[in-house]
Amino acid sequence: MKKIIVIALTLILTLTFYACDSEKKAAKDSFNTAVEELTEKNEQLDQSIQTAQAAIDVGETPLEESAVSDLEEAISNANKSKIEVPEMPDETDEINAAATELSAVDYSSQIAALQEKQKSLKDSIKQFKQLSNPTESFVIERLKTAKSIDNIKAVTEDNDPNGNLNKAGGYTACIYFTSPQVNQNEVYGEDPIEKGTDGGGAVEVYKTVADAEKRNTYLAAFDGNGFLDSGSHSVVGTVIIRTSTNLTASQQKELEKQIYDALIKL
Repeated sequence: MKKIIVIALTLILTLTFYACDSEKKAAKDSFNTAVEELTEKNEQLDQSIQTAQAAIDVGETPLEESAVSDLEEAISNANKSKIEVPEMPDETDEINAAATELSAVDYSSQIAALQEKQKSLKDSIKQFKQLSNPTESFVIERLKTAKSIDNIKAVTEDNDPNGNLNKAGGYTACIYFTSPQVNQNEVYGEDPIEKGTDGGGAVEVYKTVADAEKRNTYLAAFDGNGFLDSGSHSVVGTVIIRTSTNLTASQQKELEKQIYDALIKL
């Protein structure tokens, strides 16, 4: 009888040992599979990060400086999210838990953010190139799409009221326009050029950002100075967008946005 009991216990212990050993082996296999999957995910994340960084390293100028910092932030967040491959734990339960945790790693949101910000940077670079000394015809075609603009006329060297066309540091193109939001009967002049910015506004094009900024600083000296105030003005690329002082502040802002959106559209 005792012999039967000993045999039974031995059999139970043996089966238990093999069962435990089998469970641990299965756990290890799951862990190793999860590690392989994580390694592949990490490689995909690293590739996305490298591609995004390369877009910055090109060093081209974007229209919006924030496009660079936004992508840098996305790269930083992606790097912080990366999970390094851990050592395999000793206990079966811990191995299974680690395998489950590793299998759940998902970088899809980080990769999507990198791709989104990278596209924004590339688009912004294209927009800056588009607004780097654009042609007169380009500006006119874009102004035609703004709903608060009607008559448009570009200056020539013969009728340029400022006498700056094609001179050193001067604009390479200057296009005046009128706006239906301004009572044209109260503005002197027969056409957009004669009315000047008072009739609606103008777009001035320069060869360089420095030239545009210099002109913008000059215009700022007259802001708020009664009849000398020519209205709002802002630099976009090498272009200055100007709107009439006869418009309200909200109308100036809206018209400027219409022109800005028209000019940057890819």
